[in-house]
Amino acid sequence: MVVFSIETLPSVGSTNDVVRERALAGAPEGLVVRAVEQLAGRGRHGRGWGSPPGNLYLSLLLRPERPLAEAATLSLVIGLSLAEAIADAAGPSLGLRLKWPNDLLAGGAKLAGILLENVSTDTARPVIVAGLGVNLRVAPEGLPYPATTLRALGLEITPEGLLERLLGQIDRDYALWQAAGFGALRGRWLERAQGLGEPASVRVGERTISGRFVDVDEAGRLVLEGEAGRRTLSAGEVFFASEAAL
Repeated sequence: MVVFSIETLPSVGSTNDVVRERALAGAPEGLVVRAVEQLAGRGRHGRGWGSPPGNLYLSLLLRPERPLAEAATLSLVIGLSLAEAIADAAGPSLGLRLKWPNDLLAGGAKLAGILLENVSTDTARPVIVAGLGVNLRVAPEGLPYPATTLRALGLEITPEGLLERLLGQIDRDYALWQAAGFGALRGRWLERAQGLGEPASVRVGERTISGRFVDVDEAGRLVLEGEAGRRTLSAGEVFFASEAAL
């Protein structure tokens, strides 16, 4: 069981940066820093992420006992926890889907994102900062893809209300992951997987790899099936037929 310690700040550059500093100073697992707004929020690949007031922005410190090679699957685990926490509040009507490796969608539009960072040099004992941004009332503008909010989907919930539900779900899922790895949660993740069974293109650096998205394995890797057989990918950006690969 994780003992969570929640600190709320009115405005920060990035909650991940705050928790990173606390982690390096020896802060214990379970530290949660939530911000009313972020001035320099970021997503994958260093992209900016608009963070106006009204949404949920937080970073969580985890000190897992599993090695760094497995810790990357925590983005999948936390995404699953978030989807189930929201579904618990709203019911199944939202049709929430998990897009590998770290996005939560509703109706094909982005609702939330997760950014995982390791701040340890010890690969046997990683120190993970997990940042989350959830659009409760405001969706960022100027994105190359559609975004939505829980309010637009008919769910009114405060950042504090969602945070309480989320941490309870993370506590349960993280304990299961610690005991048995991602394989113990894989089936639940696949039930919510966006695009499973559909043609997909994955951009990895300057390359684009195409095939049919058939699985996510126990190591959290995306499995594509193409003319040359099956291929597993541990990183990349996924685009389905309905999306423009910008």
